[in-house]
Parts: sequence; C-alpha cells; structure tokens
Amino acid sequence: MATKPIIAMSAPVQVTAAEDAKGPARFTSTFYTGGALEINGYDLPVVVDLAGLEEGKVLVANLDHNPSQRVGNFAVANDGKTLVASGTATAKTAARDEVVGSAAEGYQWQSSLEVNPKQIETVKAGKAITVNGQEFTGPLYVTRKGVLKGFAFVSHGADDNTSATIAAIAASKKGTVMKAEIKAWAESMGVDVDNATPEAIATIEANFSGINGKKAPKVDASSNPFEARKIEAKRQKDIRDIAGQWADKRENDLEWIAGIEQAADHAIEAKMSVQEFRNELYESSVPLGHTISRPRADNGLTNRVLQAALCETGRLSNLDKQFTDQELQAAHDRFPNGISLGQLYHECARANGYNGSVGQVNLDMQRAAFRMNGNGMRPIHASGYSVIDIATIVSATANKFMMDGWNAVDQTCLRIASIRNVRNFQQTTTVSLTDSVRYDQLGPDGEIKHGTLDEITYTNQADTYARMLAITRKDIINDDTGALTSVPRKLGNGAIKLLNHIFWTEFLGAVGASFFASGNNNINTAVADMTVGGLDATETIFMNQTNPDGTPLGLQPAILLVPTALKNKTKILVESTLNGSSVSTLAASGGDGNPFTGRFRVESSPYISNSSYTGYTSTAYWMLANPSDMAVIEIAALNGRVEPQVDTADADFNTLGIQMRGYCDVGVNLQEYRAGVHADGGAS
Repeated sequence: MATKPIIAMSAPVQVTAAEDAKGPARFTSTFYTGGALEINGYDLPVVVDLAGLEEGKVLVANLDHNPSQRVGNFAVANDGKTLVASGTATAKTAARDEVVGSAAEGYQWQSSLEVNPKQIETVKAGKAITVNGQEFTGPLYVTRKGVLKGFAFVSHGADDNTSATIAAIAASKKGTVMKAEIKAWAESMGVDVDNATPEAIATIEANFSGINGKKAPKVDASSNPFEARKIEAKRQKDIRDIAGQWADKRENDLEWIAGIEQAADHAIEAKMSVQEFRNELYESSVPLGHTISRPRADNGLTNRVLQAALCETGRLSNLDKQFTDQELQAAHDRFPNGISLGQLYHECARANGYNGSVGQVNLDMQRAAFRMNGNGMRPIHASGYSVIDIATIVSATANKFMMDGWNAVDQTCLRIASIRNVRNFQQTTTVSLTDSVRYDQLGPDGEIKHGTLDEITYTNQADTYARMLAITRKDIINDDTGALTSVPRKLGNGAIKLLNHIFWTEFLGAVGASFFASGNNNINTAVADMTVGGLDATETIFMNQTNPDGTPLGLQPAILLVPTALKNKTKILVESTLNGSSVSTLAASGGDGNPFTGRFRVESSPYISNSSYTGYTSTAYWMLANPSDMAVIEIAALNGRVEPQVDTADADFNTLGIQMRGYCDVGVNLQEYRAGVHADGGAS
C-alpha cells in the first residue's frame, strides 16, 4: 500500500444560530455509523474501531482541512457504534464567518472527520470479526487504535450517504504503540520515535529489552570459577567471529563494518547468546546501531541531479533546456559513464538510510528507495531527513522522455484545431461564434440596441485514455536503464497516436457526410485541384460564407490542409511569385503574379491519405480559417492539458519493479462548418 494518511469520512453537517441570537453559532453532525469504508489510498475497506478511538486534547473544526482556517471547537459523543459531533463556531476568523454566513443563506455544508490511525489490523479473506457491534468478513483493515483529531467543513463530501475520503495530513503506522518507558529511553538518545519506521521501532524495543530486560545466560560452571570465565570467553569469541564474517561481506564499506562492530559490542554487553546474536543479524540485515540512526547525507546528490544523470544516459534531447549547467555538471562528475538502474536504486536507498548490500537490487533496497517502511507505508520524516525519492525522480524523468515520444509523431491535428479547456468529464456546450452584432446608428433617445448571438450550439466531451507499462524485475536485474527511458517514450508515442486516431476519424468522417456538404456551401467539386485556379475557386466559396442572418461572415482563410502527396506541390504553389503558364484562366486576365503568395500556412498529415480511415484521400484538400478565429473541429482537454501525463510507483509491495501509467483526458468533435471548405481534388 501507499502512504496511509489521516482517515477522513464525510457526512452532512447542520449549522444553527445561538439560542439567544447573540452567541456563537452551533454545529452538529453524525460522522460515522461504524461500518466499512471504501477509502481512497487503501486497497481494502477500512473499519474504524470506536472502542480504540481516543480524543485529541483539543478538537478543532476548520475549513477545507486547512488548520489555519479555524472555525471552532467541538465535542464528540462515542457510544461504540456511532460518532456524533457538536460544537460552537467560536474562532474569530474569516473562515468562521464564511461557514456561518453561508449556512445562514441556506448553503448545505458537509463535514469531513479526521482520524489519525495508530494501529491497523489486517483481517484476512474469509475471516469473520465483530467491530462496533457489527459483523464483518475479511479482507479488510481495522484501525484498532486511533486518535480523533478534528473535522473540516467541506463543500463536497465523498458521498451523501456517509462514505469516506482521505485528507493527506499525517502518516499512520501499523503495529502497537510503543511503551512510554521505551519511548523516553529512545528519545533520551536523540531518536525521533514519532517519525521512526516500524522496523526502527522494533529495533529500538529489541535494544531496550537487551539492556533492561535480558538476563545473562546461566553458566554451568559447577563450582569452578575458571570454567565460568572459559564459557564467557568462548561466547564473546564466537560473537566476534560471526561479526567478522559479516564484516567481510563488505570489506570496503567502513560504515558497514563499524555498524557490525557496534552490534557485536551491544550483544556482548546485553549477554546475548551466540544464536540470539546470529538471529538478530539475519532478521535485521543491517547493524542495530544504524537501524535507528538518521540516514547518511546525500553527498551533494539531489532529485534533480539524479534526473539529469538519467536523462543524459538516455540521451534526452535539449538537455541544456531541461537542467541548469550546475545540475548537468554534478551529474557528469558523479556518473561520468552514465547511471545504471541499479545505481539509481542504490543511491536513493542509501540516501534514505539503507545500509544493506550494494549488490543486486532486492525488495529491501526498493522499499528504501521508495521511502517505504516495513508495512509498505511511506512515513512523514522529521526535518533534516533526506528528500531523495526514486518515485519523484522516475516520474519527472519519465515525463521528459514521454514528451520526447509525444513530439516524435505527427501533430498536425494540434495546429488546425482549437483547444477547449474543460474542468470535468461532463458534456460541454458552446454557442456558435456567428452572430448578429453589427453596430446600429444611435437613435435620438440614445438607446443602444442589443445584439443577438446565434442559437447554434456545439458540444464536446473529454474522456480518459490510458495505458499501463512496467519496468520489470528482469529489467532491474539486467540493470537496464534503457527500460526507464524507452517505456515512457512508448507511452508518449502511444498518447499522440491515440489523439491522432480519434481526431482523424472524426475529421475525415465529415467528408461526404452532412458537415462538408453542398447544403452548407463549404465544398468545391468544380475547379478543385491544387492550382492557382483551384485555390481561386475554393477561396471564392470560403469568402461567400454568410452568417445565419444572410450577411457576409467576413472570415479570412489561413490554412491549406493537404495529404502528403500534395505537400511539396502546395508549398511551391503558395511560395512562388509566379502563377505558372498552366493556369490559363488567370493568365488570360493579365499578369504572371501569383495572388496566393505567402497567403496560407501549409499543413499536411500522413493520416489524411491512410486507407484505415473513412474519407481518406490523396488528392483532395481543405481551406481552413485560423482555429483561434473559428475552428471546424475542436479538442476538449481536461484542465487544458492535451499532452499525456505519466505516473510511476513501485509495483506491489512484495514485487520487484516499477509500474508506469500514462493517461490523457481528451475528446474531439466537429464544430463550425463555416470555418472551412473541402475541395475534392478534381481536375480543372
């Protein structure tokens, strides 16, 4: 699982005025009815055990989970089956005024309860348990211990029927709460217990038990004190021998060797048996002293430097525009021969406190590189900890190579369409730009008459398209950095191919249909070849387009869209200053000048002549308006982003690998038929 922050569930909340109409407003809400919650960020349903839920010292209600936007305090009634909150809006803040004022106007707020889980139990599939007076069957999680922190007034809850969301504010931990005496002992040595990983907590507790709880093994020395000394000497020698064997595994790593020696000293002082010491080394795989220490410094490495090293190794284009000179120099100095996939894992893992083997990447190294603890959760570290994170590095690098793949494929569609910024996946409707807003002379009364926008409307809708790829265990074992660069390139390549597919299916399908048709006065079937005469006939049709009220549209053509077979011919035609002797119709009227010189931008796409698409052609062409003025076709893009995005994560917690998903949120639809003319390519 990924990081498990605060559990937050949403429910309606009531805000009422004070009884005397002078005091602070009151609010109430039933937050939780004891059931299983489907929560974003948890791979199984979650049940909050109300029997183990503690109240924070001060329960604060805020606005939109922003602790600086205080609203007031509240109390909670917990009967073991439900949670009911009631409080007063006592904070003297603008947030309080917004909540109370909006409620007075009839606005229905919802509340989002925040619980900080301290102990999470995993219930296996098929196992039945009873929590909060209800029966549940696994698989699911149960928060056996947690702290109620507060709640937020929110505009939209996850579900009006009390479902759940995540408010990413604090980290959670599986396992038991550390005893007060152990915590005090660890903090006396400077250990940040609250932000320690479960492995570190386990080691702290083991160390404490060794110092404060373990007794020296019984020595069968009969009545001979010299025999006791002999047995003790052998125990110490065996521990030293085992430590020496472990130190030899990484004989050039002085830090590792020092940690092993510290572990041996601790084992001798704690009177551990030889087998206990051996088991502890195998279970931890790292020196005890280093398990609870702060991670090593990054020696100048940053996420950006490692990104630069990866991009340089993968030969990303325009490196100097992606990184600063200092970042590129640091990457080259540290990795003069390029960085391997194994090096990336190891550098990120070491920066996050990993002290294991430098060899082949394993699950422990991967978890450290992704800053995950033993339960698969990513804790929030105290200040001073490393911020090097392979997930951040890989995501940023992948998006750069994704754009390389995106830019490698034909992008004509982006240059002839308008791009509409949409905020959601609902169908959006726009009004035609044709209108009746010609100015009228101001009358004696000074009244300005209203113009009218035409009632013709167009629709469009974004949808999500995605593909999942992965850097596999095989790629990692083979130390194949190329997988980290080629996979996102393929995702970018696939995204623009997808956009081209849906775009040209829509655009070419308009030929012969009701869009480019004689009834719309936007098709040329007479003199329609790619000559000066053909362009003249096509432009005449374009310029004769009218508004719905019959007045001239007055729009100027700007683009000639042609199949690849006509691309060079068209460029020569519109860039030449002579019309050519073959065009008798214009030559007879006098002069050799080409009236279309420099008038059009030529666009061409191989999709136009591809037989996979209905309406394909190698001879026809289109004369189009600038899409910023009026567009025949539109691309709807969520939040205005046409390009895809790549997200990365480690594979399943127990699987070695990196998953990558590329997705884009786009839609394509025809718009204004008056903005273009289709010439069918017939001979003049």
